[in-house]
Amino acid sequence: MSRSIPNLEENDGLPGQDSFLDIIANIVGILIILVMVVGVRASHSTLARHDASSAQGAERPENPRQPHAQVASLRAEVKQVTRQITASRGEINTMAGRITSMSQEAQLQDRERIKLSMQRTLIEEDLQKRRARLSETEQFQFDVQRQLTESQIRLDELTREQLALASAPPAVEEIETVTTPLARQVRGEELHLRLKNGLVSIVPIQSLMNEVYPRVENLRRTLQQQGHVVETFGPIHGYRLRLTLSRSSAPRSFAAPVHLQTPGSYLRKNQIEQNFKFLPVSDKLGQNVEQALMPGATLQELLAAHQREATPVTIWVYTDSFDEFRILKRTLWEMHFPVAVRPMAMGDQIGASPHGTRSAAQ
Repeated sequence: MSRSIPNLEENDGLPGQDSFLDIIANIVGILIILVMVVGVRASHSTLARHDASSAQGAERPENPRQPHAQVASLRAEVKQVTRQITASRGEINTMAGRITSMSQEAQLQDRERIKLSMQRTLIEEDLQKRRARLSETEQFQFDVQRQLTESQIRLDELTREQLALASAPPAVEEIETVTTPLARQVRGEELHLRLKNGLVSIVPIQSLMNEVYPRVENLRRTLQQQGHVVETFGPIHGYRLRLTLSRSSAPRSFAAPVHLQTPGSYLRKNQIEQNFKFLPVSDKLGQNVEQALMPGATLQELLAAHQREATPVTIWVYTDSFDEFRILKRTLWEMHFPVAVRPMAMGDQIGASPHGTRSAAQ
């Protein structure tokens, strides 16, 4: 039995030659029009400049060298426009050559398509004649064999595609992991940074607290007289400290013996509530992280001064600056600084109180 030919459709060839040639003709026509437009614009520009130069010469006839300069300028412009037109013609000729080559290739492919189509038609007619001479059983077997052959050809194509995909380099997605060190509670000196609006700034908490200590006695006397005190200190490096003191009383243990105690025979102790708020003078205070970490920047110099001691760094980061936080945190870890993080909601201010918690640096 002769080898079976897969059943292909009549319209599986390339598109017709006429439509492709029409497209090529349109492209060539557009290119010719563009060259004409460039030439017309160049001539108009030259004439306009010549008229303007003539008008200027009429206004100032006392300079006899001016017409020669204008003529030289016009000649230079004409040469430049001529070079542009020559270059455009060269590009058009190159594109026309490519279009001619593509047209010839399309014609060859079209001839090949017609030839294959004719061969296919002849083979189909021959197969139909041979099938007609077979019995019904043989025709059924012939059809089954043909379907098997077509399926085998399709299976071979899929197998080649699968092998090509298997041999292709796999797409690797790189996931970077960073080890998380153990967190320890910060004791002693620490540096404070604020990240907000993508800007990093140094919060001088210790420097502002040092301004409070000399005025502790005055604050106590004012608190005893008024019961509530609000004082502001600074600014230092763009931050102010707002200290709020409030006095309140709470019941204390009984002072009388047990057999003499009455409902009103207990003492009350005074309590002082302290609240510290560190307020920036501007919401746009600070620098970009990349700029702040450059050599010579204030933050870089501060980190360099504390790098040997590995002073813990507490970062007060707001919800709009987590991308910048990753860059800053990586840099601090590379410099071997322990880092503590204080997430802040938008609208909150950096604060401290005796009821707060210490930072935990990693």
